[in-house]
Formats: sequence, C-alpha cells, structure tokens
Amino acid sequence: MLITAGDFTGVSKTSSCNIVTQVTDAIARLRPIYVRFPETHAAILSTQETFYGIARFSYVVGAIDCTHVRIQSPGGNEAERYRNRKGYFSRNVQAVCDARLRFTDIVARWPGSSHDQTIFNNSRLKARLQSGH
Repeated sequence: MLITAGDFTGVSKTSSCNIVTQVTDAIARLRPIYVRFPETHAAILSTQETFYGIARFSYVVGAIDCTHVRIQSPGGNEAERYRNRKGYFSRNVQAVCDARLRFTDIVARWPGSSHDQTIFNNSRLKARLQSGH
C-alpha cells in the first residue's frame, strides 16, 4: 500500500513510510481525547436516547463489530496467527460507535485468526459493561 500511495502522490517509499508513521502516532496520541466510551450517567442516558430516537432500540450504548485490516506477513514463528479465515494476513480490529457514528472504543491488537467473540470476551469493555461501570 505504501508503494501505491507513494506512486500516486509522487512521494518516495521512505517518505510515505515516515508520513504514515507520523500520522498514526498523532492519531494514537489523540485517541484518549476523542475515542471515549460514555462514562457519566448523563452521557450514557444521552447515548441511549439518541439510539432510541434513531431505531427505537432501548438501552443501547453502542454498535460493535470487528473488521480485518490487511497487513504484510509479520514473519517469524507467529506469522500464521495473523492469517485470517479468508487467507490473508490481518489484524482483527474491534470497534464500537455511538449513535452519532463516533468511535467510542477500539481494540486493534488481535491477530487475524482471532474470533470476534474472543476479542470481546477479553476486552476491557466487556468487563466494564458486566461491572455496571
């Protein structure tokens, strides 16, 4: 992908790699500010009311799904853990959005062979929802 992006914009592969690294680092630094699950009772109620207003779903605080983000083979002994059921290397990323389509939770550390349920069962979000906090 970096070669394609670099070729398309006339930027070298090295520059493309540096730019992608800088942008992803900036996004990671801003994540705690912008990617936040509702924490207060008022914020949770507001999210639930918005979902109800859109789809008449009661008590909903987020829409959750996983998606595979293609990666190059990481190599080494663990590489096959990253090969997903469709046969390519990926990370399986779990994301939650609120009713206004804002990300409220993201888990991006699991290899492509991981099942969606495994990711959720091991997430802080599940523990938080079960504890009522």
